[in-house]
Amino acid sequence: MSLVKYAGVSLIAMSASMGHAGGMEATALSAGFMFEDGNYGSVSVQSQSPSLKAVDGTGASITSGSVIGSVTSTNIKAKADVLDNLSVGITYYRQAGIKLDYQSVWTYATAPLVAAAMPKVDLDVTALTALAKYGVNQNFSVLAGLKSGTASNATAVIPSSAVSGAATGKDSLSYVAGVAYEMPEIAFRAELVYETSAEFSLPTTFVGQAQPGTIDASTPTYTNLYVQSGIAEDTLLFGSLRQADWGKNQVSYTYSGAAAVELSSFENSTSYEIGLGRKFGDTWSSSIAYNWEDGSGTGTTTSPFTLSDGRQGLSVGAKYSLNENTSISLGGNYTKFGDISAAWTGALGGKFSGNSTTTLGANISHSF
Repeated sequence: MSLVKYAGVSLIAMSASMGHAGGMEATALSAGFMFEDGNYGSVSVQSQSPSLKAVDGTGASITSGSVIGSVTSTNIKAKADVLDNLSVGITYYRQAGIKLDYQSVWTYATAPLVAAAMPKVDLDVTALTALAKYGVNQNFSVLAGLKSGTASNATAVIPSSAVSGAATGKDSLSYVAGVAYEMPEIAFRAELVYETSAEFSLPTTFVGQAQPGTIDASTPTYTNLYVQSGIAEDTLLFGSLRQADWGKNQVSYTYSGAAAVELSSFENSTSYEIGLGRKFGDTWSSSIAYNWEDGSGTGTTTSPFTLSDGRQGLSVGAKYSLNENTSISLGGNYTKFGDISAAWTGALGGKFSGNSTTTLGANISHSF
């Protein structure tokens, strides 16, 4: 039976959860490349264009553009077989980030919600993850790895919290562990991967404060389940579940000697995906997937970091094999965000409504 090797031809690894109550994730770790045959490497570029705007109680726009800006990122993966049953690999990606700028687009001029009083935050976290996969036998394998996260230099201007500062980036180490079961004859694979939390305490110089302080952020523990199986000739069914305890991982700040003040109100999240991959002849394959994340159910927020309540999206991808070793993939995702009322916008009842994001990506891979 000829089967699609891996459902990742959809290649959209960048998360669409930006601006959600479920945290600031940008790209999820994928261990799928560790199961490619032989030595393998890939480079992908992804561009995300969000549209996150607010309206007042009458439905009139109170933003001139998206409060979250567009982001382009590069993902790199490489894997090598060092023994018959041992493989090592590395992957680099943008793991998390906040690109929040109310000040450039806010048009609601009722005091105190003039643009100058609204927040502006720029924070990026990239990850370099080293993985090892050991094949216990033909069916079972275990994975282990180290993830080095780097929070870049950041800025935060949040007038309502009297915060205006520039932070110095820092690194943080976390761990990855997993197990997988495969049945190659039907392209079945089930992966369970666990990632530990990483904390970043960024030394910060605050405007108007004699003593320095810190901006503190962290990425959560993740539990990832991925399953795929051939269901017919040249056809693959795949699905995934990803849980994150964002509720324990807020963005906060503190001046020297003072109690920490939380700026975010992230909540625990579970995201899902289900899709089909299909091979057409020797050169083409494609995939389509539906992905979603349940909302909190409240439909309201008091945090300017939370711009939506739940999401659902559609990903499509196509992969063309140039030869036996090299292939090019193109993919896209469109995600619709759930509406949320922002209590902090005052009497007119500001609401983030009808918002979405589009992600486009291209990937080139080579095995040898």
